[in-house]
Parts: sequence; C-alpha cells; structure tokens
Amino acid sequence: MARGDREPVFVRRGRWVYNTRSPVARVLMFVTVVGLIGFYLYVSDTGQWSESELRDAVHEAAGDLEAQPQRVHFGYDSLIRDAIEATDEGPVADLVIRPTDDDTKGGVVGSPTEDSFEISAAHMSETFCLRLSPPEPPRALGKTPTVRLTAQVSQGDC
Repeated sequence: MARGDREPVFVRRGRWVYNTRSPVARVLMFVTVVGLIGFYLYVSDTGQWSESELRDAVHEAAGDLEAQPQRVHFGYDSLIRDAIEATDEGPVADLVIRPTDDDTKGGVVGSPTEDSFEISAAHMSETFCLRLSPPEPPRALGKTPTVRLTAQVSQGDC
C-alpha cells in the first residue's frame, strides 16, 4: 500500500464521521454495532428474573439461612432479601417478599410455630413459599437476637 493510498479513519462532513473508504473505519463500525448488540443483550438479561434464577436463588438463600446462626436486625424479610442478594442471581430491586399471616394451625388459633413468606419477582407469576422456624423473636430495645433457623421452600403460595 503506497503512502498516498491511506484513507483517514474519520472525515469531516459537517461533523466528524467514519470514513467508509477506510478499512480501519469499516472494522470499527462493525465492532461498534456488535458491541452495542452485546451490551443490549447483557442489560436485558440482567434486568429481569427468570423462573430458574428465582428458584435457584430462593433455594440457595434458604440453605445459607440454615447454615449458621443469624442475627435478626430488621426482621426475617430483611434476612431473606440479604440472602437472596448474596446469591447474585437476579435484580434484587424486582424482588417481592411478602410475609403471610398464618397464625392458625388446623383451625386452632395459637402461637405460630413458623413464619411464612411468599417470594416472587415483580413481573412473574411464579411464587415460592419460604417457611422459617422458629418464629421471629420480639425485638428488645438495644438487643439483637441471634437465632438458628430451619428453612423449608415450596413452590406456590403459602
């Protein structure tokens, strides 16, 4: 290639644009398009939960909650959210954790033996039930209780 055959990568046509006659500019245009498509696919994939991601995250979080004693600072729903976030499976902002009020066992009102939470994502119909026992201890001023949890996960509503 002679020195006079080289085309500049950018040319000025009111503003700076790629020079379509330059082989380097053509490669840069192709790399730019492929990069933008890849970035779009990455963002769209990490922006929503899939059913398998949510299932795996809930089961992994349940195992992590059982693995060692937990300090209950702000309640079980906060513990669950933190455990699911630690799995790095999906966007925690879309996570919906709803405690269920099931104070009855077999139609008899009494003290509950476990706390139940329905876990889902904002755009999904899939729901998982996470049951934790013992029930959340009452909060005492200035004290953070530590509990050893037993967790059971089932698919569907509690």
